[in-house]
Amino acid sequence: MESPNDKRGCATAALAGKLGQVAEPLRAADPLGALFMDTAASRLSLCARAGKMRTGWRCGAAYCPRCARRIAIWYRKRLERRMCARARSGAAPHGFALLTLTVAATHPIRGHRVLGQTRARFFRGTLARAVIAGGEGHVHVEPARGAAGDAWNVHLHAIVELKRRLRDVDTSALKSTWAQVLAPFGARGSLDLRQCRNLTAESLRDEAR
Repeated sequence: MESPNDKRGCATAALAGKLGQVAEPLRAADPLGALFMDTAASRLSLCARAGKMRTGWRCGAAYCPRCARRIAIWYRKRLERRMCARARSGAAPHGFALLTLTVAATHPIRGHRVLGQTRARFFRGTLARAVIAGGEGHVHVEPARGAAGDAWNVHLHAIVELKRRLRDVDTSALKSTWAQVLAPFGARGSLDLRQCRNLTAESLRDEAR
């Protein structure tokens, strides 16, 4: 029976192969993009091989299935420390939420570019500024699961401090705003906003004491 690490290693090798396939049609139209894909594919391939040989080496890429879990744990611990400090100072009365902004794309470079061009517009919008006080996040890239047409999902995962209680937030309006921001780029995606488990303002203040 395969261990979770072995499964992640197989997923890493599969992703390396898929990135190599993505690079082929880019070579003439976007040589820099093709180079980026080739470099990423080589990095993932080495990481998968290191996992199979039990060398202990990891590539450390956020898009690597072998390394993503460790990176996510590191981010979470850092964010928890910062949120505890906020709670200790009496800030964040409405708690924190997990915000995910997703762009569906035909290849990861396009999705990453679109997300880079649109997320600032979203956060500068009137509705987002009325709901979100601030936050921190990171970008994650993965092949789409069971999607027809779009092959990749590029996500921004962020922990955000809320300006109001989550139950008072019109999430439908936020989703509509995100769709409107993506529309001029010919892209589509999704938005998800949910309360962080065990990361409410009250629990953080209790932990900070």
